[in-house]
Amino acid sequence: MRSLSPPESPLAPNLAGGEGRPDLPAMMNAAFDGIIALDERGAVRSISAEAASLFGYAPGDVIGRDFSMLTAEASQRRRDDLRRGPPSIRRRIDGLREDGSVFPVELVVSEVACDGERLFIALVRDLSSRRSFEQGVQELQANRLELIENMAAGLAHELKQPLTAIGAYLNFARRRLNEKVLSIEKVEEMLDNADAQVFRVAEIMDNLRQFIARGETSKAPQSLNAVIRTACEFTDALAKEHHVKTAIDLEASPDTVVINKVQIQQVVVNLKRNAVEAMQDSERREMRVSTRLVGGNLIRADVADTGPGLPEEIKDRLFEQFTTTKPHGLGVGLSISRSIVEAHNGKIWAEPNPGGGTIFSFVLPLEHR
Repeated sequence: MRSLSPPESPLAPNLAGGEGRPDLPAMMNAAFDGIIALDERGAVRSISAEAASLFGYAPGDVIGRDFSMLTAEASQRRRDDLRRGPPSIRRRIDGLREDGSVFPVELVVSEVACDGERLFIALVRDLSSRRSFEQGVQELQANRLELIENMAAGLAHELKQPLTAIGAYLNFARRRLNEKVLSIEKVEEMLDNADAQVFRVAEIMDNLRQFIARGETSKAPQSLNAVIRTACEFTDALAKEHHVKTAIDLEASPDTVVINKVQIQQVVVNLKRNAVEAMQDSERREMRVSTRLVGGNLIRADVADTGPGLPEEIKDRLFEQFTTTKPHGLGVGLSISRSIVEAHNGKIWAEPNPGGGTIFSFVLPLEHR
């Protein structure tokens, strides 16, 4: 058996398409990346050109040799499992290329009898792209959990003020009522003030709930200044923890943009968090968040820091996925930010801060009136 391709393969009469019959080898080639035939000893009796190429070989380099040459050491035990397993099994193993690189492979193995000989036919699929996708999804989920952790710290800080105020208003009203020196009007004023703080707590919680739930996919007119201000509140605690002084200058007017509010908040949270982390080793830790109009139809948001600036080796690919300067960073925050901004017909970039550090900026189109 030299090849599984018709007409040389002994299996060809049963597999090849004739008039009115499907071409099974062509169908298998479309579903898988190659075919390998093994004998009982694990020797490769036949291998398709596609399968051989997948491992970096020509077919002649593999035929007659043990299948273990195509598997990483940790997977060689599974080679025996394939032969001892049920008539048809599916396995994931670590494939070994000719250059020594390891990659994930799925094998669908079936036992067949050919001219009285017991053979094993393995359909091979390269899982590299699938695993990369799965890892990418995991990285994105981890990035979002990290964002939520930062926001939770900001939430605790942000809730402390209104909750303290509620307690103060109620205690003041109770004390004055007990002393019988407070008018009904003054009690109502204290309760109104407490009620306003309750509303503020509910608003903060709702903002966080929307963020965690990823928000609605629809867009609506929003004040960009207000959206950025809320996002800044999420990360205030993080900035204070790292002794970063933050200046807020959100004065651009008009500032109405048609956006998904939660997604743009995520961009601002990403940029602010990056700025804080960039200044961890800087003596001067100052951040400025601002907005201004550009031309007559764009609004620009800037997050400027006084960190060390952008490393030369990554500045041109800063917004590509998995690019990071952090020892334990995922390198997906800026990539997510770019996707969000571009989905809003905007643009995001980074440039040196004239005062030292980096300015991350994005522009969005103003709402057409």
